[in-house]
Amino acid sequence: MRHPPKPPTEPERGRDPLEMLTALGFGPDTVLMNDPKLFVDGRFLASLLVELQDELGPRDASLALFQIGLLHGLRDAARVCEEHDDEVGSDAPDTTALVMHWTAGACTDADGAFSLEGTWPERHEAVARCSRLGASDAPSCWMSAGYTTGWLSGTLNRALVAREVECSARGDEACRFEVQEAGVWSARGDGEMLRLLADVPFEAFRKIAAAPPVERFDGAPAANGIDGQFDRSQPVVHIWGPVMVLPFTTLDEALGTVDMLGRDPGICEIRAVVVDLRERPLDEGFGAAALEQVLETIESWNAQSLITGVSPAAEAAMESLEASHLVLRKDLSEAIATAFQIADAQKHQQ
Repeated sequence: MRHPPKPPTEPERGRDPLEMLTALGFGPDTVLMNDPKLFVDGRFLASLLVELQDELGPRDASLALFQIGLLHGLRDAARVCEEHDDEVGSDAPDTTALVMHWTAGACTDADGAFSLEGTWPERHEAVARCSRLGASDAPSCWMSAGYTTGWLSGTLNRALVAREVECSARGDEACRFEVQEAGVWSARGDGEMLRLLADVPFEAFRKIAAAPPVERFDGAPAANGIDGQFDRSQPVVHIWGPVMVLPFTTLDEALGTVDMLGRDPGICEIRAVVVDLRERPLDEGFGAAALEQVLETIESWNAQSLITGVSPAAEAAMESLEASHLVLRKDLSEAIATAFQIADAQKHQQ
């Protein structure tokens, strides 16, 4: 069982950033690294920002967000380049998860260094931050900067890095960014950018994005399927901070899993559990009773249960359950988003 990491001590800050993301539940094979919901659901993103800030502190939370955005951007770029080998449009990247507008056209200086300026017109990350963490005294759209870095580096096949220079979370009129070659940032000697370039393994992320399905860092088979999509057929318990996804496979296995998890002292950290029925049939007798037992066990952890993946064959069984247990969501990513919102609301009630 994976628990939320504690804020790292100084000697730990040199650990592998890829391992840090995996420990946070953001390995390449996870739902959150294969679904664009972070870029379209502001409440979901806001809840994640709170969790990362609380668990990692401002500096490492910013680094984690940049890397989450970077992998999403690189993957989108790899997909688009594969679909359009002849030319990638640079004026209106409408295939991206994050809306970007270029305010100063791409140019190349006498040394061949590329540069670009733009905005994130929807201010998605800044709005999400202000809704939970309040205003910032510095530019804070790190996930957006990571995504922009990945998208442009991947589509243009250059070592580019985006940096936010104005942020609406700081009170600026817009969220504006500047893109420069990595070498240009290094030559400027800016401390923050030098730390970012040193901490982020850009080439490792490029290889991950270009070669789906991704292998796990522990050497186990990947849990994602074709084209980097999350494979729900893999019966893996995923934990992201206060949120757990529990696959409901066989009845005995589901009951055994919750029994084992219930003996772990760290289970008190879980606030919401998504029970994924995986669109499997569930009879009204023993099947419904087993699910009821699973839900009651989750309730004994003082956690809220959510159910997703209900097949037409399981609808009758669902109707026989206690109504107080039922929080239903149509698909897995929607259920995870709701679970984060529930966990965030519970934290603020304490």
